Amino acid sequence: MPLSSARTPLLPLALFAWCALPAAPATATTERLQKRAQSITFDWAKSHPLVATSLGLSDEDGQVDTPSEAENTRDLAMIRRWESELASIPLDGASLVDVDDAKLLHAQLVGMERQYLVYKIYEKDPSAPSLAIVGAIYMQFLHLPIAGTAGATQADVTSAWQKIIERLDGAAAYIAAGNALVTNPGHLYGVTGAEQLAGAPSFLGGPLTDAAKAQLPADRFAAFVKGRDRTLAAMEQTKKYIDQHAASWPENYAIGRAAYDAMLRDEQLLPFNSEDIERMARDELAHGWAVQSWMEELARERGTPIGPESGGGLAPGGVALIEYYRARIAQLREFVAKHHLVDVPAWLGEIDIVETPKFLQPVSPGASMFSPLLFSKGTTGFYFITPPTSLTEAAKNLDANQDFDRDRILSTAVHEAMPGHFLQLSIARRHPDFVRKIQGSGEFVEGWAFYGEELLVQLGLFGDDLDARYYTAQWERVRGARAIVDPELASGAWSVEQGVEFFAHETGFSVEQAKAAVAGIALGPGGVIAYTAGRSELEGLLAEYRSQAGAGASLRDFHDRLLCYGSTPFSVLGPELLADLKKPLAEVRAGARY
Repeated sequence: MPLSSARTPLLPLALFAWCALPAAPATATTERLQKRAQSITFDWAKSHPLVATSLGLSDEDGQVDTPSEAENTRDLAMIRRWESELASIPLDGASLVDVDDAKLLHAQLVGMERQYLVYKIYEKDPSAPSLAIVGAIYMQFLHLPIAGTAGATQADVTSAWQKIIERLDGAAAYIAAGNALVTNPGHLYGVTGAEQLAGAPSFLGGPLTDAAKAQLPADRFAAFVKGRDRTLAAMEQTKKYIDQHAASWPENYAIGRAAYDAMLRDEQLLPFNSEDIERMARDELAHGWAVQSWMEELARERGTPIGPESGGGLAPGGVALIEYYRARIAQLREFVAKHHLVDVPAWLGEIDIVETPKFLQPVSPGASMFSPLLFSKGTTGFYFITPPTSLTEAAKNLDANQDFDRDRILSTAVHEAMPGHFLQLSIARRHPDFVRKIQGSGEFVEGWAFYGEELLVQLGLFGDDLDARYYTAQWERVRGARAIVDPELASGAWSVEQGVEFFAHETGFSVEQAKAAVAGIALGPGGVIAYTAGRSELEGLLAEYRSQAGAGASLRDFHDRLLCYGSTPFSVLGPELLADLKKPLAEVRAGARY
């Protein structure tokens, strides 16, 4: 879940090297595309320091920009200049990779431009400036250096805290400037943002303050407290304003079906429109219902209820839960290696299990993964979990949003950690092609992780455990329902209330859970369809791969090849993978520094 200053969909995740065949000489076209991608990334980050933090470019960690109409005008001019420069790069006779790199950069720039011309979230969301600040500071907190570890010195620690203090000093002015741009506030933006803002003091005044008190001398701690309190006051003022006025604001999240379809086509490079997505989603939803019906019938025949009693067992509560998660992730790594599903590189970093901060819980009630930052030297991923208040009560209700037993923890960790997001994004961030390095296609990222959930069930991770198969099918229902609700809300065809009613019925979520889910869908059009579209395209590519690879086909070969093209849409990745089938896997991997 990237956090950026204007909620701009910018550049995620990257790669490195352990085998090295000679690289082909770069052409003039290749060099120009690489330089353009670097300019887009670094110039934008320099102008938007909160974005720089989300990318791991820590030199900007003490800075904030000043949101304004003038800054927006400057940004739009910069984007249009990049578009013009990109269009001037000749592609006649260029390689497939260069043609695709140009396509990827163009899609990225179109998405950036539409933030200012079409979506205009900065006009609608009064919580965005405050949440951008707390999100950036939380990222800095997660990546605070520890003297004596990974080459960090005490000077590095002092510098990191100084940047946090400087950013806190500038936060109130940033929030005020950002709030001044909110000329068309939306009701749903307001109430959802206010709920998130309510959790900000628990982080700024809790773990962040505790760490500052323990690590800073008295004078610097006093400076920290001064900046913290001014920041909290600005956020509280924003929340108070939202609480007082949100009821009178219109619902302005819908972008219209034409804009939605244009997003799928031009920004996500999907070969589907909204009608295609809904058809796929309804098939997915129906299949989830069918599998759950089969599991319930088997459970009745066996006299074994669905839930922990059917096989997985209830997870331990309290501090033991963290170690239990670590053990399950280690179990997955062993399973992936034993079944030759994908090569797990020796350089892969570690995963730190962290409780989801309260300011993120309203939009992330379940588990989530923060993979290593794009340009960070660190390789650690942060796996956020939100432990249930009562594991027993969650098990009793079969709560789909809470991981309370072995099966659910394993299934979620397949998606978030191994072989899902942590593995795929740790590989992708090392790619030597800068254009590929900065891509973050949700279709690929979520499609791969969703595919993995069912794959490991079929390959025997859970044995004949009915609960695991039941839970996987329930989340298939959730993904299908999401991909139906999304275009209906974005087009304006459905109200939030209609979306909530449909979502609650089709997923088994409570009404309150459905409200939170639908709010997230409405405020992020085009996001949740990535699971449905991505898995469908991945499975189609697997079928084509097996047809062309013949006797040499294997899941491991397919998966290892699949992870060599960065986090790119399947419309780009698929043709490149199939074109490279004549190359030995080692050569393909060397070109990706996998």
